Amino acid sequence: MKNLYRFITVGIAIMMAVSLGLVVSAQDDEIPGPGEGGVVIQGNTRGSANLGPLVPLRCSGVDCADANALLYPSLVSISPQTQQFATADEQDLGQLALSFDISEDGLVYTFNLRDDAFWNDGEPITAEDFYFAWLAVEQGEAVGLSSSYSSYQRDIASAEIIDDYTIAFTLENPSCLALSSLALPATPGHAYGWDVSMGEDFDWGTMIDNPLDDEPTVTAGPFQFFRVEPGTAVFLSANPEYYAPSNDEYTVPEGWVYLDTLDENVLTERFLSFQPGEPNFVNEPGAAQFEPLRSSDAQYFQAPGRTWHYVALNLADPTNPQNGLDADGNPIDQGNHPLFGDVRVRQALQQAIDIEEIINGAQNGDATPMVSGTIPTAFTIHPTLERRPMDLDAARALLDEAGWVSTGDPLVDGGDGLRTCQGCLHAEEGTPFSFVLMNPGTSGREDVSIILQAQFAQLGVDVDPQVLDFNTMYDTNLGGQIYDAAVAGWRGGLPFDPDQRSFWGAETDIFGEGYGFNFPSYYNAEFEELSAAVNQVPGCDLDTRLEMAYRMQEILWEDQPYLYLYALDSAYAVAPNVEGFDPYPNFGNWNLDAWNVTSTE
Repeated sequence: MKNLYRFITVGIAIMMAVSLGLVVSAQDDEIPGPGEGGVVIQGNTRGSANLGPLVPLRCSGVDCADANALLYPSLVSISPQTQQFATADEQDLGQLALSFDISEDGLVYTFNLRDDAFWNDGEPITAEDFYFAWLAVEQGEAVGLSSSYSSYQRDIASAEIIDDYTIAFTLENPSCLALSSLALPATPGHAYGWDVSMGEDFDWGTMIDNPLDDEPTVTAGPFQFFRVEPGTAVFLSANPEYYAPSNDEYTVPEGWVYLDTLDENVLTERFLSFQPGEPNFVNEPGAAQFEPLRSSDAQYFQAPGRTWHYVALNLADPTNPQNGLDADGNPIDQGNHPLFGDVRVRQALQQAIDIEEIINGAQNGDATPMVSGTIPTAFTIHPTLERRPMDLDAARALLDEAGWVSTGDPLVDGGDGLRTCQGCLHAEEGTPFSFVLMNPGTSGREDVSIILQAQFAQLGVDVDPQVLDFNTMYDTNLGGQIYDAAVAGWRGGLPFDPDQRSFWGAETDIFGEGYGFNFPSYYNAEFEELSAAVNQVPGCDLDTRLEMAYRMQEILWEDQPYLYLYALDSAYAVAPNVEGFDPYPNFGNWNLDAWNVTSTE
């Protein structure tokens, strides 16, 4: 093979930016052969000096995870098109499971593995590699297990090798989310000196500080390890024997470089130079980089991401915070917040929100409105439910009906007078409609608070925006359930979990030390029942689960425990000379092994 790595210096300004094979990059009119498609250079603003183990089970950071994703295949993979787990007979993303069977009780998942996958040392990938991975997960701290795999310890009871290409996992409890805890990375036990006859009887401590942490010489992804220059870059080269290339033939790029850059501003500047040796791929940059990227000649893709912002409303009595359930698991009467205990008030405030003004003013237009409590790209998103539209007259009518009447001086020109309680449900007569809206001062949320203050003032609703230290806001106020309202945010996992009890379930309505995430103290019996059942559907029938997920979104739309705002957008960009860029939301580089970086000359 060619000497794939050539080291070049591209000026003092970029120091010793190392590139791969720039001289042999395919010309525009040529079809690249295996590993002749140039070098994909991805900027890394976190730095490689403290990269972390290049072994998935021991990797706890984003940096090592980005590299590991190109080195190690997984039992199952998420489809960028559907945002759900797919098996290889549905979409071949390099996942090792061709198909799987589920026992009638939902506890045993039996995976049928492909037989055409090999480690780059020539050894076949078999059930033993996943059995070894499972045994390693069971050891926990003894192998320096990444916290990313803690749920695997909790959810998987046992594993059994059926034959070379069949393995079964037994769960502690049945769940339609089981694949999230079965997405084990293939781990080469033979590279550590383990074989199946040893079983658990192995010196697991040898995995810690093993040479494979820094030089993973036995891998099976579209790329393979070449070397690391701490503080400069991580270098991977094309794996010529990769079994599932995205172009159905071979890994096209010559290699992948994870190049250290000072910060995102510097990364964008270097990327936009479109020069050899500089980054030619930018993955999910901060929102401040969107505009220079999309206004350039780069190939740019922007879509709703997984992080979403909302206004949490305290529905319970803030002077008497209580847990959601008693010792016997029965719901406890939470009392009522004087303002937000009435659903009509919550609906009125949602109807007063001009979401486009908020998105443009607080997020530079780089966000997507939320309808209910599900991110826009989720496979469970309701197909017909629409966001409650801005309608100030309808909002005023709801507040009047709820006994919050405009009686005082207008808060803004042309707006209603300050509303006070005149026959409202949960406040004393004459109480002004005034509340504190907390925010942590990050990610545009302070701007959101100020814009909402102006929007709600039109209704005669007085808002006091307050910036609090992040920990104080969450630990003391939200966690202690002694607040009125707060602009907060979540980041959803993939695939999106339709069971939303972590946010709105009675079991997570816990205040004080060890608090839960049901900050509003929301309770709806139908919602609880559906959430508990949506991941327990017999056979995990998708249509049945979707019907339940849709109904849950309708309930949250009606009950309005949050004021729904937006999902922050994510972005991906490649240089003009990169061919094959085919991004999807949350998956900007899913087919990176098919990219062709052509000559810029």
